[in-house]
Amino acid sequence: MHAIQSRMKYLRNAETFCAVFLPLLFWNDWRRGDGPVAWDLRIAATALMSYILLQGALYWHLKLRGFTGHRTLPAWFTPLYQGFKYSNVIAMAAVLAWTVHRAATVTSADLWWAGCVLALVAAEQINYFHYQLMYDTRAAFAYLRRNGRLRQAALALDLKRSKAAASG
Repeated sequence: MHAIQSRMKYLRNAETFCAVFLPLLFWNDWRRGDGPVAWDLRIAATALMSYILLQGALYWHLKLRGFTGHRTLPAWFTPLYQGFKYSNVIAMAAVLAWTVHRAATVTSADLWWAGCVLALVAAEQINYFHYQLMYDTRAAFAYLRRNGRLRQAALALDLKRSKAAASG
């Protein structure tokens, strides 16, 4: 039990830390560069990254709260996270469209930054709402070896369960 609580705290805290400090690290690197910076592209992609990482932090916070207090996820969990699931896709498409629109007028470094951050955002979207992409524990690796496929994401399973409970 303690290991599960520790894992949830770690995930919540790591997501929050990354959502706050990665943009600060990126900004520091960008401002020290020699050439011009397409701040709009880089900030849009980075803001989207923080947005999705904070969704993960909130999810793990709610899971931890439910685990320690023996409460279920709140009633607003399903509509909020269904909204996140679709707003993330819309936001990714918008940032990608803006990046393509600006491609001829920005440096390759700007495109590289925006593209890499968008790739991270897409991976997080998959990791939260579809399939678990992080396999960093023995149990996770054992599941992968035993089943030969990716595990469904914890958040995706909770969304399925809450929808099934609401409809049945």
